[in-house]
Amino acid sequence: MDMNEIKNLPDRIPTETLISMFQNVLDQFRNNKIPKNIFLLMLSQLTDRQVMTYELLRSDIRNDIDRTLSKLWNTDSYDEVDIILSIVVNLGLEICFNKIKESLEQYKDIDTSILDEIQETIDEVGENISNPYDSLEKFK
Repeated sequence: MDMNEIKNLPDRIPTETLISMFQNVLDQFRNNKIPKNIFLLMLSQLTDRQVMTYELLRSDIRNDIDRTLSKLWNTDSYDEVDIILSIVVNLGLEICFNKIKESLEQYKDIDTSILDEIQETIDEVGENISNPYDSLEKFK
């Protein structure tokens, strides 16, 4: 699976297919078959499709992504921060979200635009990171 295949996917994909695709991308990254920037872009594209299912990603895959992104988190690149924040919020990744909040304590070392992006995301999400569909559930 490569980036072009993922970009050309339809907006809506069956949940089981998405799970398999997420796992495939994680495996490719772990086996050094794709670089970090492509990994993040692929995860972002798959996350966009996952959001369209209106359900949480299976917990084992979500936890795997959460741990992986936590290890990759750094505040040196605005683009990486932006992509990771989007994935974290849309998949409800608690471990990485907590690591992101902790990074604010190092604010003197973070570029202002990156700091603003992180703070804005934290303010929008509040404490309810684990279920990105929480606000929609009241409409059921």
